Amino acid sequence: MSTFIHISKKLETLIKKYITSIRETENIGILGKWNATVFYVNRTKNWLLYNPITHYTLILENITAKDLPNIRDKIAQEFHLQLAVDGINSTQLQVNWLLDEISFLPTDADRSALSYMNQILFTIECHLSGKHYCSLAQINAYLNESIFSLDGSSKYTRLTTPRKEMEKILSVYLASV
Repeated sequence: MSTFIHISKKLETLIKKYITSIRETENIGILGKWNATVFYVNRTKNWLLYNPITHYTLILENITAKDLPNIRDKIAQEFHLQLAVDGINSTQLQVNWLLDEISFLPTDADRSALSYMNQILFTIECHLSGKHYCSLAQINAYLNESIFSLDGSSKYTRLTTPRKEMEKILSVYLASV
């Protein structure tokens, strides 16, 4: 399965040699495209990956230059771990199948995804600056349990959580693997 991750301009400056310029739209994976950006906590680089279809988030903590050659493996490991934290049953083999070919692409300027990611970064900042310091893993679990509407922000009729939406998609496809 091909997984496309559109990266922000900020992240693009850090991983220029890993960016693919050509995109094959007919080979898009089950989870669709992802968006990614970089943010800093206590002078460490962290990545925020966001799936616009499910609103599912994944935070990669403390990414250094030595992690970049094996970033695809790190993403797969962290994704499997986050699924386990969220109570979604999957094996590492199934996650590796889902994220078999990860391609980093330049930004797609998806304004909806970018605004949602900015809101997530604000939420992270609020949780980290409070009296009760939460780890990024706890914040990520909180974000994946946050309620959103499938009909858009102006209508609150079909409410769900990112965890439920990811579970729906994965239950269909992982049963066959």
